[in-house]
Amino acid sequence: MSQPDELSTTHPALRAYRIRNRRAMRVYAAAIALVVLFAFAAVRLAYARGEINKVDKASAPAATPLPIALPASNLTLTWHSDDHPAGGNPYSDGVVVTYDQRSVNGRDALTGALRWHYRRSDETLCSVVQQDSSTIAIYNRHGNCDEVVGFETATGAPKWYRTLTDNGRTVAASAPNVVLIVADHSVHVIDNAGGLDRWAWQSPQDCVVDRALAGSLGVLIGYHCGDNRHLMLRALIDSAEKWNIPVGEPQVPIAAHALLAAINPDTAVITTYSADKGAVGQRLPAISATGLGEAVSALPRAQTTTEGSGSINLGVEVIRIGTALYALSGKDKLIWIAPVTGAPWVLNDNLVAAPSPAGIVLYRVSDGREQQAISIPSAGDVTAYPAGAGLVLAGTKTQVYM
Repeated sequence: MSQPDELSTTHPALRAYRIRNRRAMRVYAAAIALVVLFAFAAVRLAYARGEINKVDKASAPAATPLPIALPASNLTLTWHSDDHPAGGNPYSDGVVVTYDQRSVNGRDALTGALRWHYRRSDETLCSVVQQDSSTIAIYNRHGNCDEVVGFETATGAPKWYRTLTDNGRTVAASAPNVVLIVADHSVHVIDNAGGLDRWAWQSPQDCVVDRALAGSLGVLIGYHCGDNRHLMLRALIDSAEKWNIPVGEPQVPIAAHALLAAINPDTAVITTYSADKGAVGQRLPAISATGLGEAVSALPRAQTTTEGSGSINLGVEVIRIGTALYALSGKDKLIWIAPVTGAPWVLNDNLVAAPSPAGIVLYRVSDGREQQAISIPSAGDVTAYPAGAGLVLAGTKTQVYM
C-alpha cells in the first residue's frame, strides 16, 4: 500500500500557498546558488590577481628597545644591508626598518637579522616611512602610488590598509603623527596611526606642485601654473589654508618651523614670510651660489623640517643645501654654516648630527660649535640617526655602527 505524500496530508491552506509559490522558491534557490558561485569566483579571482596569495608576510614578538644615549665616540660597523632605509627615522623600538623593491623589512637593530617582513609580488614600493613607532608602506598599483599599509614597527603586525585617491607617482615624508604625500598635482596628509585623511589639496588645472615642506608652522607648498609661481601655507593637522600668494620669482620652500622661508635657486637669496598673511619679511644675503641650482633641484619633493631650539631658547631651522648646512633662527637670521656631505638629524633640542668629510660631527644647534666628532670613514651622502649609543647611517643602503 502506497504512503501518502507530504503535500496530500498538508493543511489545504498551506498546500495552496506552497503550490502558488513553488516557482518563486525555485528562483530563490537558483539565486542563492548563483551568489555562492559568484563569491567562489571572486575569491578565485582575488588569488589570481594577487589580492590574497601574492602577499607574503610574517610578524614577530616585539624587540627590546635600545637604551637612549648619545652616540659613542668610537663606533664600528656592526652590520649593513643593501636595502634602502625607511624615511623619517628608520630606527624605533629595537628595529631598523628597511625595504627593497617589493618588501618592507624589520631588522634587529643589533644584528641586522630579519625579524618581520611584508612582501607583495604583484606591486612595487613607492615609499616607506617610519615615525612614532608606526611604519607606512605605499605601493604602486597600475602606475599610481595609492595602496597603503600601516604596520606596528616593533612587531611588523599590519594595523590598517587603505587606497588613496592620489594619481601617479608620489613622494612621501613623515612628520609627528602624520605622513605627507606629494604628487604632481596634489598634496595629501594622512594620519600615521590609522591612515585617515587629515586633508588633501588638489592643484588648480594645469598647475604643478614643485615642493612641500612640513614643519610646526604648517605645510609650505610651492607650485607653478605656467610661468606663474605661488607659495601656499596650510595647517599641518587640519584642512585650513592659511594663505596662498603669487610670487614673481622662483621660490623653493626650505623652512617651516622656526620661520617660513624659501630660496631662489637662481640668485641664492633666501626670503622669509610671515605666518599669518604671507607678507614678505627679510631677504637674507645671498649664500654661496656655486652649484646652487642643482643642489636646490636635488632637495626632496616632500620633506620634514630639521628643527631644534638650543640654548637661545628660540626655534632654529637646520637646512642642508648641497655641501653646506645652514642654521636659520626664528628672528629671520642666518646664525651659522657648516660643511656637510649628507643631511642633518637633530638628536635633541641643542645637538644636531651631520655627516661631514671627516665623519659624523655633532654640532651645537644654537651656535654651530662642534661638540663631538665620530670617525666613520666614507660616511658620504647619508643621514645619521641614533640607535642607542650607535648610529644608523641611511643612504642608498643601510649601515649600523655600534
